[in-house]
Amino acid sequence: MSSLAIKRLESALHARHFDRTLLNRRAPGGRVSPTGWTPLDAALGGGWARGELSEVVGARSSGRTWLLQATLAAATRRGEVVALVDAMDRFDPRSAAAAGIDLARLLWIRGPALTAEHTRSTLLEAAVSKAVRAFDLVLRSGGFAVVALDLADIPPRIVGALPLATWMRIARVNADRDTSALLVGDAPMSRSAGGVSIRLAAVGVWTGATAQQRRLARLDLRADVVSARHGQGALQVGA
Repeated sequence: MSSLAIKRLESALHARHFDRTLLNRRAPGGRVSPTGWTPLDAALGGGWARGELSEVVGARSSGRTWLLQATLAAATRRGEVVALVDAMDRFDPRSAAAAGIDLARLLWIRGPALTAEHTRSTLLEAAVSKAVRAFDLVLRSGGFAVVALDLADIPPRIVGALPLATWMRIARVNADRDTSALLVGDAPMSRSAGGVSIRLAAVGVWTGATAQQRRLARLDLRADVVSARHGQGALQVGA
């Protein structure tokens, strides 16, 4: 296709606000927010793309909270300001400080202290709705290097009931901002065209030559990176 035709196509997409979805806008060397996990940063080209919506998903004990804390700690060590919308009041300031997060540079928005196992769906749905609205408002305010929405331990059926337009609106809000928007949850939710899905799992490493001697030595963290560039599960990162 000629360069003139490409320019006309790009202009038409921009005029109709489709350029965020259909064009590859992440230029080489674009600004990123490091994840705090060196192998993952190398796989992502430096970290979470700014101006994009990305997600971290996995089961309990998969490392999702560790990766979230590592990302926030890396940003605050650089002197940047971060925000966390904590839908179910899961955030522990003491462990966060121990992980290296400068709490003076963190805006912590707390949801109600709920547990998915013992709470009616209506309360969880209300908590998710309020958390998403807060996430939207913080992104609109600007000035944050990383803004994360923690929906971990909320049943995927409740998060999945949110309309697709919700995530499209949030991705649009963060477009071209200097902020990495990050979702954390149990199952895939959404990502923007230039964002990534990081799917975490803890893999057991065993010792012992016989069944009687077999012992769990440690848990290694594995990340499957899914993006428009890498495709579905095309790249794996190990601890």
